[in-house]
This record gives sequence, C-alpha cells and structure tokens, in this order.
Amino acid sequence: MEQQEKIKIVELLRKFADKKGSQNKAATALKVSSAVVSHLLSGNWQPYTDEMFRKIGAQVGHNVFTWKFAKTSNSEKLLNDLYFAKTSAKLLTIIAPAGSGKSETTKKFAEENPNVFRVECGKYWDAKFFLAQIQQQMNITSESNNPAYMLEEIFQKILKLEDPQIIVDEVDKLNDKVLPYLITFYNRLFKKCSIVILATNHLVKMINDGVRKQKNGYNEIKSRFGRYYEFEQTTAADVKIMCETQGLTDSDTIQIIAKESRGDFRIARDLIEEVIEDYNKKLITAS
Repeated sequence: MEQQEKIKIVELLRKFADKKGSQNKAATALKVSSAVVSHLLSGNWQPYTDEMFRKIGAQVGHNVFTWKFAKTSNSEKLLNDLYFAKTSAKLLTIIAPAGSGKSETTKKFAEENPNVFRVECGKYWDAKFFLAQIQQQMNITSESNNPAYMLEEIFQKILKLEDPQIIVDEVDKLNDKVLPYLITFYNRLFKKCSIVILATNHLVKMINDGVRKQKNGYNEIKSRFGRYYEFEQTTAADVKIMCETQGLTDSDTIQIIAKESRGDFRIARDLIEEVIEDYNKKLITAS
C-alpha cells in the first residue's frame, strides 16, 4: 500500500475518532485495541501491516480500491516505444490482441505527457466524426464541418506544438472511407508529428484484403503503416504483476486468476477487482 493511501486512511480515522468522541470509543467500534488507534494517529505506523490499514480503512469510509497501473512487460515496452516515437516524430503501428492492455497503457501515456492526443475509434464513425474526435482532444472549436477544413485546422495546430503525437486506438474499427484519412495525416505530418495507430490482427487482414482487391488507398496505407510491432499475449507473470500492484499477494489466488483469465488483460482485471471487493466486504463483516 502506498504512503499516500495510508495518509488518507489515517485522516479518515481521525475524523471517525472525533465523531465517536474519543480514541477508545473509536477503537471499540473498529474492534481493534486502543493502542492501534493511538499509534496510527500519532504516526507510529511501522508495526502495522497493509491488511490492518485496509481493515480500518474499510470501516472509516476509505474508498479502499482504486485500480493502479501495472507495469507488465507489454506496458513497459509500449511506454518506451511511445516516448521514443513522440520525441523523434516517428510512425508506430502496434498490433495487439484484444485484452492485452494497450488501451490502458496509451491512456496513461496521453495523460502524463504534453501534446499527446489520443482517440479510441468506434464502429460506424464517418470522416467528420473521426476528425471531430481528434479536434475535441486538441481543444479545437471548428468553424466548419467540411473534412478538408477540419484537417487543415488540425494540421495548423499540430505544427505549432513541440513533439506532438496523435494516438489512434482501435483503428481496425474504421471503415474504407475513413481509414484512408491516415494517409493524409502521414503525408502532411511526416517527421513533424508522431503518429501511433493500434489495432488487433484484424487490421492486418483489412489492409491485405484491401491491397488484394485493389481498393482505393490501401496500397498507400500498407506502404506507410505496414510495419507492425506485435504485443505478446498477457502471461501468468504479467497477471502476477497486476495482482501484486493492486496489493493482492496470495499465490493460490494469483494462480487461479492467471488460469481463468486465459491471457486476457480485461478478464484478469475484472477477476482481481472481484477478489479485492469480496475481501473488503469480509473485512467489514468480520469487524
């Protein structure tokens, strides 16, 4: 448990004790010794485990569980790749299986770095909606809904920024009319802005099928975006890192989660959250 979280629990414990009228009454309500309450409020935390903090936190109103970013092998590599691409205005195409953690990683990078604009594509997007989503991330209030003008507004702002980066996640959800817009982004922003696209293997199939069927723009798309960097499937070691990052250390539970998640980051996260929520409920019931 991080120090900041312990500080929040102790602050809530102090308010709880004030509400109860004394530290002794707070200790009785929490079913711990008065020494525990006294020590925690005085800053003597060394003797007490994370479990004790969680037990008290669950009773004094602390939001015990907030998902913490886990540095798996995939996420660490992607963070490094994103930084390198950003600072060198590189193009990056990431192919990753569903549930590999790519979206969470790119969200973290966009939140923590300036001039990074991330969009997560959806099915049925047309060109105007796609460009409007990018403009929204860039805080551009467009004076037109014409795609050509919208593109120009994006380019004008991008070219004024230091080390800009556009991250387009789930690109394989875009249709044949929208996907070719990536060519224009590439042509206008080459060596001036990093462009990162992420998708599943379906994108590879889409591009290869487009080239084979001689669809407009697909040869250019493959030429520009056809070098892929592939994520590995989430491993048992990754699941262990995810569990331990959230404070879950029981080896048997970790093995069960690793087995049931079957290499899917999303399933692993859901299972971890369920285990911790159940654990916190038992803490409150037992208290």
